[in-house]
Amino acid sequence: MTTVLEPERHQTPAWKHRRPTFDKKSLPARYSGQMLYFLGAALIAGAVVHYPINPSLYAIICVVGAFVFLLGTIVNEFVLADERPVLSQAVSLVAFSLLLSFGVGLVGGGIQHFEQFPERSAWMTPIGLLMSYVAFVAKDSKGRWRHLVTPFAAGVVVLAALAWLGMTALAGTISSDGHSHDHGSTTQTPTEPDQAPVEQDHPTEAPAKSAEDGHTSHSH
Repeated sequence: MTTVLEPERHQTPAWKHRRPTFDKKSLPARYSGQMLYFLGAALIAGAVVHYPINPSLYAIICVVGAFVFLLGTIVNEFVLADERPVLSQAVSLVAFSLLLSFGVGLVGGGIQHFEQFPERSAWMTPIGLLMSYVAFVAKDSKGRWRHLVTPFAAGVVVLAALAWLGMTALAGTISSDGHSHDHGSTTQTPTEPDQAPVEQDHPTEAPAKSAEDGHTSHSH
């Protein structure tokens, strides 16, 4: 009697059935990468427009914002990307990502704080718009330098020119001290228009000195 042996079953180790501890396509991973992008751009936007108020403080905030944005670039382009760039591409990617962050910061800060800093915002916004487009073309994997000479690029230039002309014209009609950002300074409360000024009481004149005979002295 021949005994038929069952073929040996190949069992996959249990550790191969486990899901990877870090999923690059997961929502938390994608959220973290985008949050670093937007947070860094927001910090830079606030720093570049408020720099004249407190240069030392906002210089630090600007550096922190640039670091956060670069960290977002590393997470999105190196950690979460399917293919990692080579060294030369990595250096170019980091450099133009930093330029892109400042461009976005200039546009966002210039628009948001135009009423407080009209003259400064009038040139920040168009420069940031042009800077962001050039940086994005250089940073994008499908971008080529020929994209800087296209109808769309011409539209970006026209939009930047119109933004500069329009914001410059409006800046002449807006007072730059319309809303003070200097929270440490104190201002005097203006006098209400319907409040009459308080008159200072004049010193009471001393009564005439009585004469020795009991009558008030007076000249005849």
